[in-house]
Amino acid sequence: MMYLTRRFAFSSSHQLLSPHLDRQANLCAFGNCTNIHGHNYHLEVTVRGTVDPRTGFFCNVMELAAIVEELVVKPSDHRFLNEVALFQGVTTTMENIATRIWAAIEPALAAKGMELYEVVVGETADHCAKLRKE
Repeated sequence: MMYLTRRFAFSSSHQLLSPHLDRQANLCAFGNCTNIHGHNYHLEVTVRGTVDPRTGFFCNVMELAAIVEELVVKPSDHRFLNEVALFQGVTTTMENIATRIWAAIEPALAAKGMELYEVVVGETADHCAKLRKE
């Protein structure tokens, strides 16, 4: 099995507030992140497949890039993620962002014959959330 990863970046702001928590519980859970703040997000999308001996690859990386740019990067870049349709109804943690990105891109990638394997979302160079197909 071969794996191919494409990296993306977008800059966005967000605010961590859970509608399931009161003000004090939100402050305890999220601290200063209850304030509106921004990140230069990095996103990695990995697909997997079997290399076609005729072409030497298993997917078209340009199609992969176009799908992720259209469904995730363009709607999110320089936006307040709490108001982006893709992230409506969830607290915009890295974990929830990764989950929503997966749900948005998996069908489009599958339609192009690509099997989504992993989505990595990082807010900084020091930490990220990974969602992987087991």
